[in-house]
Amino acid sequence: MTDLVIADDFLRFSAAVNRLAQGMWGGFRRPVPVRRLKREYKEKYKIVVSVGYGPWKETAAQRLTTAAIKGRLPVYVSTSPEDQSSDCDHKPVMIPTDVLGRLITRRGGIPNRAIQPSMKTVRDDKRLLVLLHKGLLVVRKCEFESWYRSDRANGRWPSQRSRLKQGGRPSVQTHALRDAVINAMRSPNMTIAALHRQLVASGRSDVPSPDTLERLVDQLYLETGEAVFFRIKRSRRKPTSGRRLTAKPGETTK
Repeated sequence: MTDLVIADDFLRFSAAVNRLAQGMWGGFRRPVPVRRLKREYKEKYKIVVSVGYGPWKETAAQRLTTAAIKGRLPVYVSTSPEDQSSDCDHKPVMIPTDVLGRLITRRGGIPNRAIQPSMKTVRDDKRLLVLLHKGLLVVRKCEFESWYRSDRANGRWPSQRSRLKQGGRPSVQTHALRDAVINAMRSPNMTIAALHRQLVASGRSDVPSPDTLERLVDQLYLETGEAVFFRIKRSRRKPTSGRRLTAKPGETTK
C-alpha cells in the first residue's frame, strides 16, 4: 500500500508516540537489549543503527491512546484528496472519541492505520468508514504540543522521578530501597517472595509489601531491559460461575 503524504501541521500518531517516549524516558541510559544490538551491528556490519526500545514506545502509545479516547487530544484521519468526496475540502477529519474507543489497538496503542474498522465501529457512518480504511491516523502538531506540555507539567513521567511524591505521603520506593532490590535480584532464581524475605531479614525498616516490590521489579525491567528483572506475568484466575463449589452440611459437590 502506497504511503500517504500528510499536511505539514500534522503528525502521524506513531510520530507523536515517539516524541512522547523521548520525553517520558529522557535521561535514561539505553536499555541492555538496545545497547547489545547497536554494538552487534557496529562490530559485525560496521554500521550505526538507530534502535528504539519497544516497551518504552508501548508505554507511551498506551498513554497517548488513553488521552485520545478521553478527549484530551483530538485524533484525525488523513487521506489523499481522491479518497474524499468532491464537496470536501480535503482536510483531515476528526474521529469521535467513542469511535476511537472502538478501534482495535496494537499492544494497547492506536496504530497509524485503523485495523479492520467496521460499520459498528463507526456507528454506521459510511464516509468515516471509507476514510478509516484508506487513511492514516494523525494529530495536529499544535494540539499535541499543548497536550504534551500539560502532561509533562503533572510530573508523572519516569524521567521526572525526582518530582514524584513531593506532596502527600512519601513514596516507599526510595533510592536506597531500589539499590537494595537491584543488588538482591542479581542472585539466581530470585522470586518476589524470596526478595521480600531477604529484605526483611536484613533488618531494613522500609520494606514494602510483596505487591509493591513486584511493581518495583517490573518498573526496573521496563527501565533497563535487564533479564534479571524479567518476570512471567501471572494469569488472573477467573471467578467460577454456573455451579456451586461448596456443599451444605450433608451434601456433596459434583
